[in-house]
Amino acid sequence: MKKHKLKSNEKLIEVNFTKKNSRLPLTKNNLSEYNKIKIVDYIYPLTKLSKKIFSIKDHVNLSGINPLKGPNFVSLTDTYSSKKGVIVAGLKNGVHPNDKEKKILLNVGVQAYCYNLVPTAILAASLGLQIKAIGIVKSR
Repeated sequence: MKKHKLKSNEKLIEVNFTKKNSRLPLTKNNLSEYNKIKIVDYIYPLTKLSKKIFSIKDHVNLSGINPLKGPNFVSLTDTYSSKKGVIVAGLKNGVHPNDKEKKILLNVGVQAYCYNLVPTAILAASLGLQIKAIGIVKSR
């Protein structure tokens, strides 16, 4: 992965869900300090993938949860800064797709699923942050 240099007016916040006890380190006090976020999460491939680390270019929220509905709705079009990479399905923790569901996901272009990335990306998008997401392949 390429390392991108930040411009002088950019401040990056990083959250890595592959580490224990990870959380989004945003508070009301420091919220306005940041304009970019890097999210790292495990992704579980639906088929064999050629690499172990991928950029995320889009997601499908299948968790059943979106706190930003109604007047709080935020468009998630072009949420991620990467135009190349994989499309992931965000699932509710503990949900594992069966073979039939995996086939459906593959047919609509989803290559992997994850648990923490999507709700974090939704929150970050609502805050106006530019999002770079990285998926680290983990098998079940």
